[in-house]
Amino acid sequence: MFKTTSFKLARKVVGTVFGAVVWTTATLVTFAPAAQADAPPLNFQKEFDLDTPGAAVAVTWSADGSSIAAASNYGGVLTVWDRSGHVVNQIRRVGGGPTLEGSLTFAHGSSQLIFPPPETPNNSTAFAIWDVSTGQIVKSVDGPQPGDDYPYNRADHFMTTPDQTLLAAATRTGRGWKSFKNNVTVYETASWQVVHTTALLQGAPSLCVFANGRLIGAGSVAGGHVSILDTKTGVIVEDFPAYEESKYGSSLLGAIAGSPAGDLIMVGATSTVLNGGEYWGTPEQRAWAEARDSTEAVRLFRVKDGSRIATFSAAKGPIRQAMWDPKGRFVAFVDNQRGLFLWAPWVGPDYKKIDLPSKTLSLAISPNGDRIAVTTDHGVRVYSIH
Repeated sequence: MFKTTSFKLARKVVGTVFGAVVWTTATLVTFAPAAQADAPPLNFQKEFDLDTPGAAVAVTWSADGSSIAAASNYGGVLTVWDRSGHVVNQIRRVGGGPTLEGSLTFAHGSSQLIFPPPETPNNSTAFAIWDVSTGQIVKSVDGPQPGDDYPYNRADHFMTTPDQTLLAAATRTGRGWKSFKNNVTVYETASWQVVHTTALLQGAPSLCVFANGRLIGAGSVAGGHVSILDTKTGVIVEDFPAYEESKYGSSLLGAIAGSPAGDLIMVGATSTVLNGGEYWGTPEQRAWAEARDSTEAVRLFRVKDGSRIATFSAAKGPIRQAMWDPKGRFVAFVDNQRGLFLWAPWVGPDYKKIDLPSKTLSLAISPNGDRIAVTTDHGVRVYSIH
């Protein structure tokens, strides 16, 4: 039986850390999942800042941790650095519309980079693949509904399995779209052939691959739902409401991250849509929206039955992005108030917060868990984790 416990907030500085890391406590539901082990105390130190043309909007590490890449200037520039922060290449992506709060990922080791396509692409295109060394596009890959308009195909959110053999991608379209058929696609990266497609009726504005590549997690555009899919088959193995249906409005789940063990998944509300009608503008509706953006913006669930394990009340929505530590020590996420949070309620009530130099849209943890990178208004800040 779960027990809800409230802890008084307490703050103290942890070690010698750059970037204002604070250690404090939050309200949570205590539990003891068998798959999780106690995590040792973590210390963070700023390593370096990487400059980009314009604000960075997405960041990623290569599968071997040898390279880091960022999209900046509304997605108009892709920059790749080596592990030491030296520029490998800077690629201009002209047109194709601004890209914010989307995905960026490496493929084929660190030799290729995946991002939404540049100017005047075919409406069927889901994403483009750039060769890192030359900066040239080597392939454009179709989405789940070739021949239909671009919203049905354009993949804003995608992620590879840890071994990079498969890539899962999602579009935001759902049953409210006239020609909607499918919105989640899994590709085999050696040939970029489609393995399968799936229809999530409530849309998919967020996506993660977790459980060491076995599962896909997706948040919904409306209704506050989480869907869990089998990566190899596309079968929906779990589907549950992360946020209750309300007469006041609905939550878009734009941040999602699943644990390496596959037993837990965290979601964050990125936007709240208020309903019109008799409740529009009422004090009750305003109170509901304020709670959703603050004390209830982040929630943690058990995958096997959709039961809520914990609620994080110290972050301020919208929650921009989340990622689970590859070693399972914590889940990291960024909020709308320059906060980078590292949370592990299976260990205890404490969490860590790093105050960032600016608001951020993206984060990435290196494959071996020794570094974390976050986007800033001027580029990417990299911290080491000890």
